[in-house]
Order: sequence, then C-alpha cells, then structure tokens
Amino acid sequence: METSERATTKACCADLYQSELARMVLGDTLHPGGLRLTNRLGRLMEIQRDTWVVDLASGSGPSASAISRTFHCKVVGIEYSRVACVAASGNARNAPVPARAWFLQGDAEFPPLRNGHFDGVLSECSLSLFPDKPSSLFRAVQLLKPGGKLGISDVTLTLGSLPAELNNSLGQILCLSDALPAEGYVRLMSEAGLTNIHKEDASESVAELLGKVRAGLSALTYMGLSLEKDSPDSFVPGIPAPGSWVELLERLEEMVGAGDLGYWLFIGEKP
Repeated sequence: METSERATTKACCADLYQSELARMVLGDTLHPGGLRLTNRLGRLMEIQRDTWVVDLASGSGPSASAISRTFHCKVVGIEYSRVACVAASGNARNAPVPARAWFLQGDAEFPPLRNGHFDGVLSECSLSLFPDKPSSLFRAVQLLKPGGKLGISDVTLTLGSLPAELNNSLGQILCLSDALPAEGYVRLMSEAGLTNIHKEDASESVAELLGKVRAGLSALTYMGLSLEKDSPDSFVPGIPAPGSWVELLERLEEMVGAGDLGYWLFIGEKP
C-alpha cells in the first residue's frame, strides 16, 4: 500500500474508533472481553511491578490505565489519533487512582520508541487491522528486552468465512476485515522470533460482544438514526440497512458456534 493511502486508511480507522457509533456499539474498551481479558492478558504476560510496558493502538487509554493500576507498572500507549491521546492522558491523570500511563501520538505499526527497552508489549484487537502484519510484529518484538513478552488478543477468523456484507465500516469496527485463523497469529509470532508461544481460547467473549452490537444498533434505530448506506444521517457510510444487520449478526453468531469466528489470547517471549 502506498504511503499516502496507508496514512489515509489509518486516519479513517482512528476516527472511526473514536466515533459515537463505536462507543455506542462496543463500549469504552472497544474489544471483546473488555478489561477482564486485558487483565488476563497481563497475568499471562507476567507483568511485574515497576516494569515498562507498551500498549499499541491504545485508543483513549482504558487498557493502558488498567494494566498500570493492576500490575503497578509503567505503560506507554501509542495511538494514531491526537484526540484520543489527549483524552487518554486526561483519563489517566484525573482518575481517582491515577495511572502511571503516558500516551504518544504515533503509528502503532512504527512505534516511536527505543528498541530493547521494554519488558512487555501488548496489542489488543489491533494486529488484525494492520496491513503489513509481519513487519508490524517484527517491530513490536524489537521493542522488547531479552526475556520480554509480547501479548496479543485478537479476533480469529477461518479464511474465506467472512460474509461479503461485512467488508465495510462495521466489519472494520469489529476487527473482522483482515483477521487471521488462530494458527496464523502463532505462525507470525514464531516468524518474528518469539518462543514459548502460548495461546488461550476466549471465544465466548465474541458472543458477548455480538450481544452488545445487537443492543447498540437497536438503540440507534430506536433513536431514529438511520443505518442505511445512502441515508444523509447515517453514522458511517457502508453500514447495511436495519433488516440486513440483524441477519448479519445472526450469521456471525452461527459462525461463533461453528468455530469459524473466535477471539484468542497469544503470548510469546523474546529470547
């Protein structure tokens, strides 16, 4: 992908994740399992007190702040959206229990940080969105000290199983458009030089997320906001008409039941 096209895509994606639609549909954490799975990922990474951790594509900072408070560590969040970085910094600083979390505006695929300095790197529901996953993962591993751990939580998808109707903004919000099978993530981690790779199935969280999506989209319809593709008051162009998205959600729920759609945690160690 050309540099200008890549930048445009990232900017649109960042704006989409800060949109009212994303918050209404997915909630504040914007990924399956919420902070429960964030903390589970931190435990599997064995994050220690006073260590340094990077949160790639940190959004408005709920995961970075939660990791900092739970494990008493220091977290640097990298986020493409300036608005999200400002919000994350304020949230971390002004919370009843302030978090030791700092946020930098930057490209999570090219993190503006010193290599070999960090004890942990986490990527929640973001690797599936990166156009060049092998290179992005290689650069993430470079940030780690020897013995440091990379933690990934992401949507998994059987190749060829995504309905064509979800090649749009809704599919992007749900991290579906370019997701991999579970073994695809393991292969990428191994090729990036990580060892002792552990994987854990958390696919029940996808069913919970789909329930949130159903409720959120129903709320939009109840509020009189159009979801139709060509409507002038549609939140995001490309979202299917109301009858269609109900059918799509049912299909996705069937995919979860069949094992074609899931959510997994992956942890690997830098030798």
